[in-house]
Amino acid sequence: MAIRTIPRGEVPPGEKAHLLKFVCPPTFDGGPFDPQPRTVLVERKLMRNEKLQLPSRVRVKTGRRELPIWIIEDPDDSRNGRVFPSKTIRVRQDSVVHARVSASTNTHTIHWHGIEPSPINDGVGHTSFELTSRFVYQFSPHTTGTYFYHCHKNTVLHFEMGLYGLLIVDPPEGPGFTRANVPGVPGFDPARMLVRYDVEAFWVPDEMDSVWHELGHDAFMQACDDDDPLAPDTFTRDGFLNDFRPDVFLITGVVSDGSSIVDPRVQVRARVGQTILVRLLNAGYTIQEYTLPVDATVIGIDGHPLGVPPFGIYSQPYTIPAGTPFRLTSARRFDLLLRPTARGTFPAQFRYIDWIRGTAYHTASTSIVVQ
Repeated sequence: MAIRTIPRGEVPPGEKAHLLKFVCPPTFDGGPFDPQPRTVLVERKLMRNEKLQLPSRVRVKTGRRELPIWIIEDPDDSRNGRVFPSKTIRVRQDSVVHARVSASTNTHTIHWHGIEPSPINDGVGHTSFELTSRFVYQFSPHTTGTYFYHCHKNTVLHFEMGLYGLLIVDPPEGPGFTRANVPGVPGFDPARMLVRYDVEAFWVPDEMDSVWHELGHDAFMQACDDDDPLAPDTFTRDGFLNDFRPDVFLITGVVSDGSSIVDPRVQVRARVGQTILVRLLNAGYTIQEYTLPVDATVIGIDGHPLGVPPFGIYSQPYTIPAGTPFRLTSARRFDLLLRPTARGTFPAQFRYIDWIRGTAYHTASTSIVVQ
């Protein structure tokens, strides 16, 4: 028996762009929609061209000594507004955030990865729109943890080029505290499910294919044909964004040349008995494997604190013993608590593994220095 189909009626001309947005995203400027009184205002600008200097021991396929990258700028910060990864946004749980975003090169979006606001504020162009000049995104984060933001236009390329940054949601008590259910850890408040930490570290391993960094803004995007959006000739046949062969490897914007990274953006320094909170994000396209020198308690995964109400019945923190490798795939995040018990310099290892062949491209390292 044939399946009965119901033909779609004629689409009014004024609604056609909305139905085509999955292949031909409309553009828009303005917002926010249904604005609520804000408690936080952030400003971001897409995109800025920068150069990533390569250490002398690093050789890339293009032969360059510097790698073209793109960043999302904080135009209100003349000193630290242009950094890579793009400047961290930090807000408190249940705040109402207005993010005033502007674009000066072609069209862009900002997606608030893991926050899940309304579709119009989610920054996914193919399900909403792309901004050409300025838009005010609005969202309210209700769960503390580690998130990130990134451009969602020509996503595979733009994320690779560097258009991303961390987004941290603190509890109402602010930085220095995080949601966790870890009885026995000094500084744990069981009534509020809070733990105080002494040292905070951001580990954002990434890898780059220098050949991709020769591409332009719209490289290999599907052409937009309003009359026939799925026409075969709208799809590129010469693209290579399915062929990723990284030759630059980084941790939190610092290029690895094979030696241990001592840059303060990466190396962690603490005292015996202090609590270290490591926020770990896989910002690359490889499987990343990490081996830490001390026990690490996983207290949060992808922005969700484990064992914390109201969903605590479905999860609980767990400990990864020192020296035990563990892995994350693209865009995954772990919040880790570390409490070193001895003085010394302890190496931490990061391996970048091909997700098809299972072979390692590179091993980077840094250290936890305990005094």
